[in-house]
Amino acid sequence: METLHIPSTFFPSTLITNALIFSAILGFLSYARRPAQLSYPPGPKGYWLLGLVKVPLIKPWLTYVEWGKKYGDVIHFTRFGRHYVVINSLEAANEILERQARLTSDRPTRSKLDQIADFRRILATVPYGDRWRASRKIFHQNFRAEASVEYRPIEVKHVHRFLDGIADSSEMPLKDRIAILSQIVMFDSVYGLEITTNKEGMSQHARDIIDLNDLLFLPGWDAFKAIPFLDLLPSWFPGGHIRAAHEMVGETFRAAAEGPWGQTMDAMKSDENHSSIMAKLVSENPENKSSEDIELIKNMGMQAVAAAADTTMSAICTFFLAMSLYPDIQLKAQQELDTVLGRGKTPTFDDRSSLPYIEAVYREVMRWHPALPVGLPHGSIEDIYYKNYYIPKGTTISANIWAMTHDESKFDKPDQFIPERHLNKKNDIHSILAFGFGRRVCAGKYMADDMTWLTIASTLATKNISSLPNKNVEDYFSNGGFCSTKSLDCKVTPRSEL
Repeated sequence: METLHIPSTFFPSTLITNALIFSAILGFLSYARRPAQLSYPPGPKGYWLLGLVKVPLIKPWLTYVEWGKKYGDVIHFTRFGRHYVVINSLEAANEILERQARLTSDRPTRSKLDQIADFRRILATVPYGDRWRASRKIFHQNFRAEASVEYRPIEVKHVHRFLDGIADSSEMPLKDRIAILSQIVMFDSVYGLEITTNKEGMSQHARDIIDLNDLLFLPGWDAFKAIPFLDLLPSWFPGGHIRAAHEMVGETFRAAAEGPWGQTMDAMKSDENHSSIMAKLVSENPENKSSEDIELIKNMGMQAVAAAADTTMSAICTFFLAMSLYPDIQLKAQQELDTVLGRGKTPTFDDRSSLPYIEAVYREVMRWHPALPVGLPHGSIEDIYYKNYYIPKGTTISANIWAMTHDESKFDKPDQFIPERHLNKKNDIHSILAFGFGRRVCAGKYMADDMTWLTIASTLATKNISSLPNKNVEDYFSNGGFCSTKSLDCKVTPRSEL
């Protein structure tokens, strides 16, 4: 399959420039709908009609923090007629995305180009409505807290395999091993298949979706979708490459959904005892399943694996980096494991409540460098109000999770990795901001929580992670909307060797 390429810049022709201006005029007319005595939240104004021509694409969450110092915790800007809001504080996020969740649970993926890209396949991007409810129901049934416990034996099996082979970096770099681990657990749970037979194809699909996430969810990047008739342009026409890119996105989604599904159906035919989420869903009332039901099931499997391929992978990579930069914390965590469990014993899920410092390390990983620092964008389905501000229907709303987890009024020295800040606190899963807000909170958070904790605890019990030069931490991380380590050069050795 051709490699997915989403253009990071857009250089319009004169025709498209005029179309942009036309779209901006339509957006400008929306000002007439604004209620008297109310204003939009403050923010950078940009150019008349056009708004902001350029938006930050390199570590944008840091730019939003700087904007917040000038404009406040809720920032508004326009771009080519589209409205965008960035939320920098937990208080504002709770008010806008939690208390007004019914009005802010849409996704800004309703354009013709979004239909071409087939974003309706993805729970994270499908617009709010009946299809979203049906997709969410399937996810909830199979990944709620109670259901996720069923997958723990699979997680244990693959985490132990990962640790057995982790020391040999000559065969595969550490980051690639982590990427495979995060995929294989979900692949085994969802499809009941070993990823070793699907590694190349599945890895490519996952990388393509990660590349897509790296840009498409940044506030303001999608403003070109306001251009009328852009979806009708042929590939050879100026601007037509954007339609072609969205067509390739749709092909990626379809291949990632259909390939493993077909293999699972073959496995079920050859083995009547085949066990997986897919097998269970297909076997439940098969005579009552419509083609729409089957499509929802296929798409659930594809998204579950893709989500693990980016967010879970990122969290585990961040853990390894943190331990290499903070060896004193690694040692303290290992001492707790040795004291509570005995040296050489691998922790189980039953031990979790007895290991408060390990829990604190895990929660600091999730705070220190969230995989999606500005989360996934919400969309307002109606006009909404926050304090004395007006946020119009159709606004793209992004929560700057980075700003919230690095709020100096709540976290002392937020740029440093300090697990102690989480000790003696109520540490329920809902306090982990990286899982999102409102009705769009991560549907697989319980399994992701289990998987990340188990990998952290098991690694610390059995391995030593070598130190890296303590340079600027940000130099180790990527720059786009999906934030992960660029590489992991630390050496991992068995604890028994020391």
